[in-house]
Amino acid sequence: MIVDRETRTGLEVERPPRRRLIGISLLPAAATLGNLLCGFFALFCCLLSVRAEYATAFAIQPRFFYPRFEQLFSTHIAAGAYLIVLAMVFDALDGRLARLTRRTSEFGAQLDSLSDIVSFGVAPAALFITLLLRPALGEGENVPDASRLQFRIGMACAVVYLSCAAIRLARFNAENVKSEEAHRAFSGLPSPGAAAVVVALLALHEHLRSSGSGDWADVSRWGIAITAFIVGLLMVSRLDYVHVFNVYIRRKHPPTHLVWLIAVLALGWYSFEMLLVALACAYVLSGVLLALMRRRAVSGAGQEDHDPVAS
Repeated sequence: MIVDRETRTGLEVERPPRRRLIGISLLPAAATLGNLLCGFFALFCCLLSVRAEYATAFAIQPRFFYPRFEQLFSTHIAAGAYLIVLAMVFDALDGRLARLTRRTSEFGAQLDSLSDIVSFGVAPAALFITLLLRPALGEGENVPDASRLQFRIGMACAVVYLSCAAIRLARFNAENVKSEEAHRAFSGLPSPGAAAVVVALLALHEHLRSSGSGDWADVSRWGIAITAFIVGLLMVSRLDYVHVFNVYIRRKHPPTHLVWLIAVLALGWYSFEMLLVALACAYVLSGVLLALMRRRAVSGAGQEDHDPVAS
């Protein structure tokens, strides 16, 4: 092994050989950067929302030619939430592109984690904090005590969420095994799944607020804070979660599953926000239910082994 040497104050010090990056795979890296840019623009939506609350002259909301898009992106926070959803699409694509082109690399894994901490860690927490700041910015110094308490608790939950997302991604990099079977399940809730719940509730909150259901919107802010705290803990847990694409999308399904697909599409047509909340919550609860079923099966098998009648 060739080792670089240098002399300092008469002592010979050995340095490890330098590793140079020769090349990268373009398509997976471009998809990963798309994930990162979606997170960046979601943070930019936070700045636009704060600016709109400070001065009514700048209170310009997103505008689109299609009325349905204007309904979805009714506020800057809603636009930021859907940018995180788009980031999840890019996050699903980059891994698939890397494996299809057989260009998986350590560079891609590190770039993916750096992008994930922005899109699925920092951006959802920032969107939630911006949501909590909005009453204070709109009412100036006359902020109710309930809003102050809500902001403090929400800030604490956002800090827990962000910290757990960073720990989750660092642990995944340390324990990651480069094989297709290793990507069929995750140890702990994946950061995109945790972000999906938070941004789905954010989008639902903005929909309720824009549709005139202000009381439900106030209650939902407490729900977002509690949910962010819970999914943060689930990210650093050891519960098993399946890979959605590898397990549910790639494999073949019986024709009866078309009924479920039609039901999902119908719910999405009726309320896309409710569809996001339902799918995200179902995925989060799947890991908890799977762990309970396994524990029940293990306890049942243990009781059969100690049952004298069965033996």
